[in-house]
Amino acid sequence: MLELDFAFFNMRSSNRQGLANRKPILDRLAPLLFSPRVERLINFGRLGLKGCNLNLPLGQSNWDILNNDNRDLMLARTSAILEDYALPRMGVDRRLKNVFTAEEHDLSLIFGDCFLSVLAAVLIDQTVSRHDIKKLVLVGDVPYLWPLIRTVSSHNLPISLQNCCPKRYEIMIHRLLYEEGLAVSNSCIIPQRWGKGDLVLSVEPHSARIVLASPHIFHIRLDDESSGAAPELEQVLHEAGLDPHMYNLAPILESCLLAQAGKSSQGGESNYLDAEFIPTDFYGEMMDTGHHLGMWELFLDKAG
Repeated sequence: MLELDFAFFNMRSSNRQGLANRKPILDRLAPLLFSPRVERLINFGRLGLKGCNLNLPLGQSNWDILNNDNRDLMLARTSAILEDYALPRMGVDRRLKNVFTAEEHDLSLIFGDCFLSVLAAVLIDQTVSRHDIKKLVLVGDVPYLWPLIRTVSSHNLPISLQNCCPKRYEIMIHRLLYEEGLAVSNSCIIPQRWGKGDLVLSVEPHSARIVLASPHIFHIRLDDESSGAAPELEQVLHEAGLDPHMYNLAPILESCLLAQAGKSSQGGESNYLDAEFIPTDFYGEMMDTGHHLGMWELFLDKAG
């Protein structure tokens, strides 16, 4: 049996059509023909880590119409593959978050939330060290926001949160002020107010459509559809037959970090409010592990 460092799970990008998309027939065929399988190997030679791609050959809509027994069977077979390779967890395509949060299972799943937050901190630090940044704007529902703000606050820059529902962040903003002494503004997304010297880091879906009012605004995209942040790593995904987008890259690289650090998942991934409960040393350890692997170096040349 191959010795692997990580596993990455995804589904077909398109749904099976015809008879295979009819519930009675799919429920009969799925256990026989459409079980999860090791599709390909992923080798990050530069990082010294290798893993496998576990693929379920069904689309999301196919999965939705499967009966519960078949879903449980597919998850059990996935778990068995992980056990065969002695892997305690697996990264999962970020686009499948809603699929798995609606299921009851014992799998330890990694969607890349912590990786994205730590990468954001690394890229912010690098950009601030290279340029005369006046303000930091965090756009969208940035994961693990609390430790990210605590980390980047060392630059003593004004920090603005901008998202589609500012009300959800009011309690966090209040606690940041009274528990950490950090004043953070909170508003809807207003690109027209971004100006020269602003560093805008966005995880907002469809960030590519945001029009910057000034060419002197520094813009970092870490949304699920983004690519081009680390060409060498993305080439590895491409060669493995995977789309080189952040929805694949983030969960894979977080799995790599956890494997190297010898950690298990922190009881599932957190949303924007739960993130404050990360153990105080965990965030920093993930950052340190990335430095030790040389992972962040592959992103820093893109920091501007």
